[in-house]
Amino acid sequence: MPPEMLQTLLMLALMVAVFYFLLIRPAQKKQKDQQQMVSALAAGSRVMTTSGVFGTIVHLGERQAVLEIAPGIEMTVLKQAIMRSVSPAEEEFEYEDDASAAETDPADEGAQPSVDVPPAPDASPDTPFQRPDDAR
Repeated sequence: MPPEMLQTLLMLALMVAVFYFLLIRPAQKKQKDQQQMVSALAAGSRVMTTSGVFGTIVHLGERQAVLEIAPGIEMTVLKQAIMRSVSPAEEEFEYEDDASAAETDPADEGAQPSVDVPPAPDASPDTPFQRPDDAR
């Protein structure tokens, strides 16, 4: 076998080994860790999905999970969409339970937010909408 051919085969084998150790092996390890995390989930676990939605697991099925994302609001996601479990220290906001929500001041419920809103243009119901670029 000529030395050039041996050198080419050695370089090809080296490239395959580098490709395996830098790309394939870490991806397999990450996938294995994800599967272990999903199999360890239980109802009541606080999780974050791949889209960044935080929720508490209410029900777990074979392929899907029902997450409560806000009090009384549930959504169904694939288990693979659950990226990781989160601890309370990682969350920025905390939802109030129904008892503390009932204790809020009723006078605050009708309060308008303090946002500067420009006045609406004068328009009557029989006047069609005009875009600013319409020159009439």
